Amino acid sequence: MFGIFKRKSKNTAFTFTHHRKLSEIEESWNTLLPANHHLISHNLHFLEQNTSIQGHYIKVFKNGEFSGNIYLQKVKVPINNIGYSLKNFQKLECVINSIKSVSCGLDFLVCGNIYRPNQEGYYFSNGLTKESVFEEFIIYIENLEKEIGFAGILIKECNSPLLREGKFTPIKQDVSMEMTLNADWLTIGDYVEDLDKKYRKRFQKIHESGADLDKRELSSDELIHFQKHMFELYNQVYSTQEFKLTDISESYFINLKTVLGEKLKIYGFFKNEELLAFSTHIYNEKHQMEIHYIGLNYEWNKKYNLYFNILQFGLEKAIIDKQESLELGRTAHVAKASLGAKPTPNYNYVYFKKHIYSWSFQLFLRKMYNNIESEWQTRSPFAAGVEV
Repeated sequence: MFGIFKRKSKNTAFTFTHHRKLSEIEESWNTLLPANHHLISHNLHFLEQNTSIQGHYIKVFKNGEFSGNIYLQKVKVPINNIGYSLKNFQKLECVINSIKSVSCGLDFLVCGNIYRPNQEGYYFSNGLTKESVFEEFIIYIENLEKEIGFAGILIKECNSPLLREGKFTPIKQDVSMEMTLNADWLTIGDYVEDLDKKYRKRFQKIHESGADLDKRELSSDELIHFQKHMFELYNQVYSTQEFKLTDISESYFINLKTVLGEKLKIYGFFKNEELLAFSTHIYNEKHQMEIHYIGLNYEWNKKYNLYFNILQFGLEKAIIDKQESLELGRTAHVAKASLGAKPTPNYNYVYFKKHIYSWSFQLFLRKMYNNIESEWQTRSPFAAGVEV
């Protein structure tokens, strides 16, 4: 169920325990965490039960005292997402594996949450720093490679850079699109007034295209009624993504509402009571609203500008709810920049057991970010003199 490995070095005071089941350590795991922390067990149980990830749980001890939690998500990165060179390198292995498994890829350990931005996968007390812990942790986890099975480790979205990177390599190009909301904006009209003439006309045109849609928060009964249809709409969006890591269950959204309560709002976009699209808004303690997963019917996207209306509607709700910022994620940089969002760097770090994996991953990153650069340009939709 779990393994304990202690370094023989006289210079370290760290030990770690590895657990595959959170239920085995739930009480002590929660005791260390602040109230309502994102690593509290009920949040992690939700992920276990409603997504395809496999959780691994590490308890950190210093001088025998329980001082930290590390949460890992095991995900499979499909070979076609890594790069041509690695496909060739593992061709024979994939043929063999295909006999046992439908898919073939690299197993990755992600320290963090694949499904949400800005949620560190660790918490340390007693003055421990992430640098000191991860220097020892990487040696520990290397010795569990055969037991867990992984090609690499990703530390996802640290709140601040690692001062000592050690065996980890930074992913410097990764950004999220975030939008700071002007405190003077009390309504969406105030925002529109601050736009440059070109972007104001564009905003109004998109808004008019969706004027006939009924946009409303879904009730508990509606979430049950539309559960299957929402999952189908979500998968229409998900199927367009080139880089796919994980899956969610059909009951993901209704169960997420149960876990988050009033911190989650789910809105439907209707035409004649037909659900054409939906959007999920998550509110955090930093007065930031996140547009989480969305779903839409692409057959109606052109007529009603569903995607852009989802973005504009989310911005309007964030302003009305007096949020300080809007989190828009990693995709569609140009569309979100046209709304007023700016790129915010993410502090991600990666480690590979084998050089061939590292080399191929760098090729993959170069290709991915070159594609982003080809369509990306820093732009501001606001009129001259407007600061946001």
